[in-house]
Amino acid sequence: MDRRKALRNIGTGIGAIAVTPTVVSLFQSCQTTPSYATAFFSQEQFAAVSSLMELIIPATDIPGAIELKLPEFADAYIAAVWDVEGQDKFQAGADAFMAATLASTGKAKLSAVTTEEWDAQLAKYLKADTPPADEKEAAGFATQLRSLTVNAFKTNEFIGENVMAYAPIPGEQRGCVDLMEATGGKSWSL
Repeated sequence: MDRRKALRNIGTGIGAIAVTPTVVSLFQSCQTTPSYATAFFSQEQFAAVSSLMELIIPATDIPGAIELKLPEFADAYIAAVWDVEGQDKFQAGADAFMAATLASTGKAKLSAVTTEEWDAQLAKYLKADTPPADEKEAAGFATQLRSLTVNAFKTNEFIGENVMAYAPIPGEQRGCVDLMEATGGKSWSL
């Protein structure tokens, strides 16, 4: 079995971010660039997605999505890694979500939507058992954005080294050990 193929395939799956050299370089460039030029979203959509991602992972005792530069990573990741079909589907969902938000708030521009209105729109799609039939694209976007945000958060260098259990040089293998005993209840960082 080819070890490189096996490692690459470990992280694949629906909504998972495979940690490849391309993804690592995307994270590094997002962390060091002072001003970011969007690759996938328009500037207006990028600002809206940044607000949504900050609502999904707000700053608490650890940095939030904006401080961790997760919106920059998501934008670059979608542009560099996703195929055209996936990008088109995500963009259609984003357009539907933004249009539904403008319609429900009565605003003319995305920049006029408040944090509370974005939060209500996210809750409408993410907390509902079944979304309205005519808003399935918008609900799909909200779900996919949440998944992308959480996966980007988990693969962020700061989170991996400072929040999750991290061992740069793995030690012994201990099987059937309680997570609380092994890492203090923290998930392992890759």
